[in-house]
Amino acid sequence: SLAFDVLFTEPSKYGVADDRALASEIQNFDNFAGAVFLSRKSGSEKKWPEAVPLPSFNIQGLDEWIARTGHETFPRASFPVEEIAKAAGSLANVHLNPDFDSVYRRAALFEVFDGKVLPSMALAGYLSDKRNMPLKISSGRFMLGGREIPVDSAGRAILNFRGPSGTHKSYSAASIMQSELRLQNNEKPSVSPDDFKNAHVLFGFSAPGLYDLRPTPVSGVYPGVEISATMLDNLLADDFIRPVSPVPVVVITLIMVLLAGLATSRVSGFLPSVLIYVLF
Repeated sequence: SLAFDVLFTEPSKYGVADDRALASEIQNFDNFAGAVFLSRKSGSEKKWPEAVPLPSFNIQGLDEWIARTGHETFPRASFPVEEIAKAAGSLANVHLNPDFDSVYRRAALFEVFDGKVLPSMALAGYLSDKRNMPLKISSGRFMLGGREIPVDSAGRAILNFRGPSGTHKSYSAASIMQSELRLQNNEKPSVSPDDFKNAHVLFGFSAPGLYDLRPTPVSGVYPGVEISATMLDNLLADDFIRPVSPVPVVVITLIMVLLAGLATSRVSGFLPSVLIYVLF
């Protein structure tokens, strides 16, 4: 699959022929996911645009889940220009919400706009060759075929980060364009096309001036497109982090406190007591 975490919401400054040229290349690649930005306050669209094909994703139990959880659908959206929106195999939501402390630990597998399901960029890439896979949402879980992904009341999964930015193999856009020019001139490219064979590829920005850098548990500066790459990695490996319910957390905490107190009562002196508390 190929996913572009880029909002083509305005016509190219080089003219409509430029947009049509990009759309033509997109159309020749079946598994392309384009970006839609959903928002509460901004966005030119309040309804699904008539010129844009309707999404093919259908999630069983969605209406009941929304009614039970009170999940808020998005009232506004920014879509790509018509040429690109029509050519894309699927459109995906690229809006991400951080946790209460502004750290990105979770990501929604899908969102809803005007009654239509927009998958995350990662889910769109994962399902690009699995279009008929049944999807189902219920309390605390999202069923992906026969697999169960733990989610919260907002449909978000806890991401299993592999490491800091750059953990997933990345290439600069300049090296890709240079390699293509070399191939056209029958020269050896710096990046081999075989690197992308049977791969999922995400295109996005990592430059600080483009404002797509976010804090995550593994890095204070982490490109948004790599959050999508992490989610796609978790989908492929089926190893999202599972939340622990409050009851065992409270029980384990109380046991640790009682054991620490008991151990401290059996020793004397400042240093041994400090060592025990450090251990626990």
